Amino acid sequence: MTERVAGQVEQIAFRDEVSGFAVVRLKVRGQPALTTAVGNLSHLAVGELVELTGRQANHPKFGPRLEVATVEVKPPDTMAGLRKYLGSGLIPGVGPVFAERLVKVFGDQILTVLDQEPERLTEVPGLGPVKREKIINAWHSQSDLRRLLKFLASFGLGPALAQKIMRRLGPGAEALIRQNPYRLAYEIEGVGFKRADQVALALGWAADSPDRLEAAVLSALATSSRQGHCYLPTEELAQEAERLLPEAGRANLRSAITRVSLVGRAIALKGPEPGSQDIYQPRLFRAETWVARELLALKAAPTAVTVPRPNLALEWAEKTLKLTLSEGQREAVLAALTNKVVVITGGPGTGKTTITQVICRVWREVNNRFALCAPTGRAAKRLTQATGLAATTIHRLLEYSPQAGGFARGPQNHLELDMLLVDEASMLDILIANQLLGALPKTATLILVGDRDQLPPVGPGRTLGDIIDAGIFPTRRLTTIYRQAERSLIIEAAHLINQGQSPVNLPKGPEADFHFVEENDVAKIKDKLLRLVTERIPQTRQVDPKTDIQILSPVRQGELGSIALNVLLGQALNPRLGPSLQRFGQTFKAGDRVIQIRNNYQRGVFNGDLGLVTSVDLEAQSLEVEFDQVRSVYQALELDELLPAWALTVHKSQGSEFPVVLVPLFMGHYHMLRRQLLYTAVTRGRRLVMLLGSRAALEKAVSDTGEIPRHGNLANFLRNGPPPVDFTLEPGDLDEDLET
Repeated sequence: MTERVAGQVEQIAFRDEVSGFAVVRLKVRGQPALTTAVGNLSHLAVGELVELTGRQANHPKFGPRLEVATVEVKPPDTMAGLRKYLGSGLIPGVGPVFAERLVKVFGDQILTVLDQEPERLTEVPGLGPVKREKIINAWHSQSDLRRLLKFLASFGLGPALAQKIMRRLGPGAEALIRQNPYRLAYEIEGVGFKRADQVALALGWAADSPDRLEAAVLSALATSSRQGHCYLPTEELAQEAERLLPEAGRANLRSAITRVSLVGRAIALKGPEPGSQDIYQPRLFRAETWVARELLALKAAPTAVTVPRPNLALEWAEKTLKLTLSEGQREAVLAALTNKVVVITGGPGTGKTTITQVICRVWREVNNRFALCAPTGRAAKRLTQATGLAATTIHRLLEYSPQAGGFARGPQNHLELDMLLVDEASMLDILIANQLLGALPKTATLILVGDRDQLPPVGPGRTLGDIIDAGIFPTRRLTTIYRQAERSLIIEAAHLINQGQSPVNLPKGPEADFHFVEENDVAKIKDKLLRLVTERIPQTRQVDPKTDIQILSPVRQGELGSIALNVLLGQALNPRLGPSLQRFGQTFKAGDRVIQIRNNYQRGVFNGDLGLVTSVDLEAQSLEVEFDQVRSVYQALELDELLPAWALTVHKSQGSEFPVVLVPLFMGHYHMLRRQLLYTAVTRGRRLVMLLGSRAALEKAVSDTGEIPRHGNLANFLRNGPPPVDFTLEPGDLDEDLET
């Protein structure tokens, strides 16, 4: 039986932005206890008035709840609702205290006053002209967002998604959505095709509209890029689109694929099998094509600077640095000194850092026009520490310009250097590789240093692996563990895992830097994990649990996923009382460790940067976060850029190292228990790594060599030349980074 429930959102107990599923608690008039509702509710925010329809159910573990079928967001209709609405961060600088004053003076007419009679704000006691002008300007600057909020509310979409939509589509968002509602599906993370389809049908789009089928195709293609693919074969794309729109039929969806390809909304490339095609998003086809073209042009062009007598230069560098290189290391250095494009790959302890030091020492003598960079701030910082030379992130190297709305460095304004060394190159996705290579002079030398056995990049493509697999560039693979690393059980464990051997029999002892703690019960794993983080490791290793210990989970969801562990660890490590902001299903307070999940070029903060919340301003509805090199203030509606970081997924840890790493493992993680993931997790630890969980889960991870396949053609393009194209290529076609 369908029931209708109206109330105010008081809590977001659980939220998954990818699937849209959420558990919310509502305060319903006349009911003393909060009502639990579950369903496609991830767009809701605390304080919103909603009207839900659905079916009452009784969960055996969590009790009674409403399983929601439809949701409608309502404007505030009470004084309390107006206070919460105005104090929610909707107007920068207006928090709960000042919202109370506004409602006290104008009552339920406050929204009308702000819209039509802002001069009446002079009636508010203690409101000076500067603050008044600031509020008026902020309110009017939010007019487009407010109109969008009102428009989206009729479809059950609230401020959380409205902010994302406005940031992506701009002030004309409503008109663009009316023109094509399906843009919500393939351009806005967290909406999904099903919800965009509901909007389209409500706006009068025909169920058999060809545009609807094409939208399913484009949505499936966009989803595939978030999974790391650069393209999907036609049949696989049709299958994925059919999952979104089962009633369409496979044949009709194949026709839709043909139509979007013919009009340039997708690119169809002849596939390896007779009659097959590879279907790309245009930006990813441009990126793969340009990366291949740029690398081949780089390889063929003459070098601006040649290292004279490289063997003598190498011997001089060894003496200067007081090093003695092995034969394998010498070969790697000589390859870097005598070739235009070189790859140096190897696991931990194999001497990549030593080789980098020698290469840089030679280049300092020959030519100082060189640069060092890495995909993340932490990796760049380690590179600086290892070489004593300034290293930067790729984004900063390319000089993002907010005024120009893009990178200052590119094909029309090359970097002024003759050698570029990129560390942690396994993290290069095809889009950032495209940007970087477009900015590199063809006469320069490119040296890529990384570990190809780590997880592929979060973004689409597997650039380093494809460059190695192409087999046309000198590649030196380091395998020997050197003496200074032999004492590290972390390094030994990593290499055992990479060779398919279990690390459980490594030497044990209080000083050992690698441990496997066997435990099969999930509740006991959580209990041991908590005690290790809060008591045993800080006491025995003299580390700060708030900054030095990192939990890495294979998954986001579940009892031992990063989401649940962040709640558990946040309560234990930062239990302080005080002001907090709750937005997008997360609560933030001073002392919280957070991670940036989207590149924000204006802030100079990038996807994967870790920071610490230093203060929360309830009146301004903002908080300040300190990153390694940047302090940044986030307004309440910008907090979807942050997530708690007491626990991270292994994927999110790429490019980072931590003094202590703990990894929970149990068979509930079955689909993610792979060798590559475990190897990456173990190599993130510097002083101590502990695996905590079941032996069966560990053995599954060690034995599973299956790398999740990624569809891409870069290796093929490099071996056989990129395909001819009949449209204008756009070098540097980097779109907004996708959340993961």
